[in-house]
Amino acid sequence: MAKDSVHNHVSGAVAGNVVQAHHIGVVNVGGRDVATFNVDDYLHAVRRAAEDHPVVSRAGLSAETVPLSAVYVDQDLINRLSGRPVTWQGALAANDHMIIVGSPGGGKSSLLRRVAATLAKRQYGEASPDCVPVPIHARMFRSGIPLAEAIRDGVVAALGSFLLTNPPSDTFAKAAPGGRPWLILVDGLDEVAGVDESRAALEAITEGARHPFLRFVVATRPMQEADLRAVRNTFPIYELRPFDIPTLGRFARGWLERRGIANALEVSAHVAAHVRRNNFLDWLVQPLAATMLCDLLIRDPDQRLPERLSDFYEQYVRKLFAGRAYTNAERKTNRDIIQLLERVASERQFRNPEQSVLQVAIGFVRNTRLESTAVDPDVRARELHDVLCRTGLVVSADGDVKFAHATFEEYLAARYVAGRLTGQSAKDQWHTVDRVFDSLAVSYGINYYESGISQVFRYSQIPVFLVDIWSTRGKDADALLEHMVRYSPECSCWLVDRLRAAGVSVGTKATAALAAVAEHAEMDQDNRWGAAITLRNLGHSEGIARLLAMSFDVDLPDSMRIRAIVSCRGSGSAASAAISFLISRSDFPEWEYPCSAIDAAEALSVVEDEEMPAGLALVLGNRHLPDEVRLHAGCVAVVLEGVGAYRRLVQQRFRDGLCALLGDEAARGVSEAWSVLWRMVDDPDLAGGRRWDAADELAVLDDDDGAAAFRALASDPELDDDYRNRAAQMVADLLR
Repeated sequence: MAKDSVHNHVSGAVAGNVVQAHHIGVVNVGGRDVATFNVDDYLHAVRRAAEDHPVVSRAGLSAETVPLSAVYVDQDLINRLSGRPVTWQGALAANDHMIIVGSPGGGKSSLLRRVAATLAKRQYGEASPDCVPVPIHARMFRSGIPLAEAIRDGVVAALGSFLLTNPPSDTFAKAAPGGRPWLILVDGLDEVAGVDESRAALEAITEGARHPFLRFVVATRPMQEADLRAVRNTFPIYELRPFDIPTLGRFARGWLERRGIANALEVSAHVAAHVRRNNFLDWLVQPLAATMLCDLLIRDPDQRLPERLSDFYEQYVRKLFAGRAYTNAERKTNRDIIQLLERVASERQFRNPEQSVLQVAIGFVRNTRLESTAVDPDVRARELHDVLCRTGLVVSADGDVKFAHATFEEYLAARYVAGRLTGQSAKDQWHTVDRVFDSLAVSYGINYYESGISQVFRYSQIPVFLVDIWSTRGKDADALLEHMVRYSPECSCWLVDRLRAAGVSVGTKATAALAAVAEHAEMDQDNRWGAAITLRNLGHSEGIARLLAMSFDVDLPDSMRIRAIVSCRGSGSAASAAISFLISRSDFPEWEYPCSAIDAAEALSVVEDEEMPAGLALVLGNRHLPDEVRLHAGCVAVVLEGVGAYRRLVQQRFRDGLCALLGDEAARGVSEAWSVLWRMVDDPDLAGGRRWDAADELAVLDDDDGAAAFRALASDPELDDDYRNRAAQMVADLLR
């Protein structure tokens, strides 16, 4: 048995409240270096590391194994370019390289393990033409490290003592035995600390893709737009889809059966029903959340499951300390450990992302109840290591500890910030929030396409957790979100929409703030789209207005205009009628590509006659559309509806005035505009000046109509005497 030291541990990833171990024993011992490479031994190690994981709980190591194949269920990949679903096997057959983008907890790492285990099993002992799987973490690709060396070191780190012998140093500088390519399965690109380091890793991967004997599959959270632009020609982008209900049910049942739950079918139905009740919230249909839900139900299948994102994580954290009767001292220690992990998460997220979890924790436990009394620093580190691992929130990894999932670290960091905000004045709260996001923005970096804070609002879970935690604690989350919206007007729409998708209530203050900043902020195309679709999803009229305007904007690419049309069609009968009216106009902007006209026509739905007035009202009130378009809609509505539509039209404001615009449209042959001018002349409730302007426009169009209009004004006893006298004079002048 290995001598006790800080290096003796179990390494792996969380599965419920257990840890799936990478290896047991002395860290990075692996196998010995040899001059030759045995591919079958290597494939056996890959398969064991990916498939047959020993598990460890807080009670200690278990001899039980949890085969990946027993609990894994396939998730669809969606080709971002075509929008078509495909299996991972199909995507791998169609592409040499690809990037798989998934949500936090979306199953990215499990998919890579599934690919590795499947290919390793298929090739073991056979001369298969398949590529040879190579699991590796993205952090191994560093500046100045030769690619073959980085891959080899990454394999040794990933497979550990599953390897009987370490691969020779030149193994990955050439094709695999039999001339097969290596399939480099890169996990954790989004976990690489530091924006420069992350881009260095991506550049190394992109360079490696030039070698004919290397293929790359990279799994990551949503990436920065600049990085996507740099690699999309080499790496097709696929999105990993969340579970649907049947898939969720199969996953939950398989997972529960492996944990020995007798009524696994019934409990898995409970999980599916919970997801249905909560309207399929984005976070609920991800594999990580599904695993956590199952784990919560194991102890009490009849318990009420949490419906809020932060409540869900809070209940899961509490469960880690359930299972036996704790003394008061033990409960206090447990609280201290969680508070320690909150501080560690905050430090790494906001200040020192490159510092290891254990290093940060050692600094924070000095002079606290958690500090070891041992003299030997290695012993103190080992004891702290063991205390942290017993929580299940962190796992042992390469002589250190890491958070079991990146989402846990973000949740704990958000909890720490929420604790700091409690008790502060409003001014101090906003100052604290600004400092938090300034720090996060620095860690994401700044590039030509996106600011750091834009990337935080798009990709980080911290602001989502923070708003939800603040709400669950009974604080004014609406005011907090309103502040965030105004903090970064040009990209706040992404955060608001992520909160909405997570089931967090977006209040009236934040919604109004988003509508206001969207009106005045300078936005690029992506942010314009984000603001429009987010406001639409929130039920704010500004969202539909912006989508209609985007469909009419000739400066936007065809694809975005068609997306706007499709979104309008799916936003109710009024919006569908409005977009149909816009496309029917002769001045609807031309498409850049002829095929786009066909796509746009196919995107439209049939509009019933009774639906058209509501659509015309949307166009009339849309200040983002050209005035002549709005006016035409208003005039057509007057013909269809009469007095009510006429009243709405005369209340609208136009840049050059209603009467002048009506005259221009009538001159272009819009008969409805001519009709409205006559209505204005005959309207006793309209101000005399506006009635006069309407008659004047008719006179410009035609002398006879002008004379008739002014004659009507001259004979109206309700009109001011000055207007009547001037109108009589105009009749004489026109007939002269």
